[in-house]
Amino acid sequence: MRRAIDAAKAVALPSGREILHVLPQDFVVDEQDGIGAPVGMTGSRLEVNVHVVTGSTSSMQNMVACVNRAGVEVADTVLEQLASSEAVLTPDEKELGVALVDIGGGTTDFAVFERGSLWHTGVLAVGGDHFTNDIAVGLRMPIPDAEKLKRRSGCALTSLVPEDEQMEVASMAGRRARAMPRRMLSEILQPRAEEICHLLWDEIRRAGYEKSLNAGIVFTGGGAMLDGMAEIAEQIFDLPVRRASPEGVGGLADHVNNPAFATSVGTVIYTHHNLHAEPPRVGAGALGRMTSRLRTLFKEFF
Repeated sequence: MRRAIDAAKAVALPSGREILHVLPQDFVVDEQDGIGAPVGMTGSRLEVNVHVVTGSTSSMQNMVACVNRAGVEVADTVLEQLASSEAVLTPDEKELGVALVDIGGGTTDFAVFERGSLWHTGVLAVGGDHFTNDIAVGLRMPIPDAEKLKRRSGCALTSLVPEDEQMEVASMAGRRARAMPRRMLSEILQPRAEEICHLLWDEIRRAGYEKSLNAGIVFTGGGAMLDGMAEIAEQIFDLPVRRASPEGVGGLADHVNNPAFATSVGTVIYTHHNLHAEPPRVGAGALGRMTSRLRTLFKEFF
């Protein structure tokens, strides 16, 4: 199985791209396809269908350099959607078919899972920062105040906001704050929320997975915290939609029980699950430091 997956890495890539992940979807044993676990079967030919994730070499190098300069050593890189799925999706959802949608600051990342495997990934160039910018322009207020107002009073579905509810809106250049109907804020946010959902649905249909989402759609990420986002998505997709926070973590659970921490928690869980399955891509010097550190720990322990 490992050799079959390694053989799938021999694909021609454009200049400046490198492979991040080679994720097996199913195996084929002597033309019998759809096999999830072929270990123990008998056959003469083994094939594998994989989902290959590639990334820009320069972008990843810049990201690793940025983290290293902050004093943190990078052991490996992982696709954001894959990390988030570890924290918010259940095995049943991945088996039945589900779309994970992570609304970040600058982008909305999505992934389609079916039969327990990752089948499609994509990125939309629209995210939570676009909501904030719309508020700042529409209500003529500073961007930091617009972000606070979005978190405090934002709602993506106008029908959920009472007509008589008021909110306080900051003004530019130190002018006095104004009182405005909260519905005005919702009328600014709803078109952007509808745009994200329509773009997402177009991508899913273009890939041919619109009939595979038997478990519905799961929203996570900081942008998913906007009230009304799940409700407006249900109207557009006509599928069950839920907003998910990281699950199955202890210790700091009270602090990270928030959709905004899905990727952070998922990265830790992903590393734990794959620590022994796939060795991290680190340099020889880093491996030497890790080995000496482990020896020191063992001496202290014993």
